[in-house]
Amino acid sequence: MVYQVQFTHHAERAFTALPQETRIRIAVALEKYAADPFRRHDVKKIKGCPPEKPGYRMRIGEYRVIFRLIQNHMVICVVSVGKRENMDY
Repeated sequence: MVYQVQFTHHAERAFTALPQETRIRIAVALEKYAADPFRRHDVKKIKGCPPEKPGYRMRIGEYRVIFRLIQNHMVICVVSVGKRENMDY
């Protein structure tokens, strides 16, 4: 059950603007999560999201990745990427 990782246009632009070392760390973390999303990772559900569209955040050092898990299509849709102090949940 490998999920496919997709970026929104906004998230892709933010991701490519990051330093290369950081992009590699984030890409590896997303690949590990996509391979087994139900294993314990550093992922938390974002409070206040509607139940039909739950949002999650993944912590990778000082960076955060905000994403949605679309289970019926087996897709991880990355919505936002950035430093912790610049993120809005």
